[in-house]
Amino acid sequence: MTETEKQLRIKLAAAHHVVHYNGWDDLLAAHLSARIPNTEQLLLTPMNVPFEKVSASALIKCDFSGKVVDDNGQKLMPQAINIHGALYPQNNALMSAMHTHSLCGESVSALECGLLFMTQQSLRFYNDVAYHHYDGLALENEGEQIVKSLQDKRVMILHNHGLLTTGRSIEEALYLLYYLELACKTQINIMSTQAPRVNIPDAVCQKTKAQFDSILRPDMEFAALVERIEGLSSVDYRN
Repeated sequence: MTETEKQLRIKLAAAHHVVHYNGWDDLLAAHLSARIPNTEQLLLTPMNVPFEKVSASALIKCDFSGKVVDDNGQKLMPQAINIHGALYPQNNALMSAMHTHSLCGESVSALECGLLFMTQQSLRFYNDVAYHHYDGLALENEGEQIVKSLQDKRVMILHNHGLLTTGRSIEEALYLLYYLELACKTQINIMSTQAPRVNIPDAVCQKTKAQFDSILRPDMEFAALVERIEGLSSVDYRN
């Protein structure tokens, strides 16, 4: 194993614990991945392992078609490889993807309006959200359809299903997931009041999105999120 792969495994395993301790996982159903640089291989959530039990060595290593490269005794989740295996071949810059079925993410995914740009945090995603229709469990070729729906966007709301974020690094994919989850939670809270809302002009939305992009430092947010989960699990994600 190269040092690059070792560090990727540690980061991706840590991301699983961050997802769990923020309450975004779905017992055994969500999945995260990372591409091993300069290869057609990826690291993927092992099947039937709770996120708080995921460690670096437990991650599945496979190619984009789902052929397992290193057998560590774990099983491959069909839905996970069908989605993640389709994403990477279409975008050489893509290095990580994260898919969740969180309470607020699923709630927004079931709304016809989708994600509304009502707060400063939501403007991180202005004109950068794709949508995908629901067509059952991703047990067949759902990944190919998701790729078509994603196009050049970084995040996706899968109708009646959940959220998907993609990034040029594990840090960026987790950064986007954190703030997308926050935007969904805030939207549900605001809509529950049924009170009149203050709208943000389009020009201000565009300006704020550009400002967020100019100060993007996902490595710093990643470090802060990982620091919060240190020592909370009986499983050391580094192992």
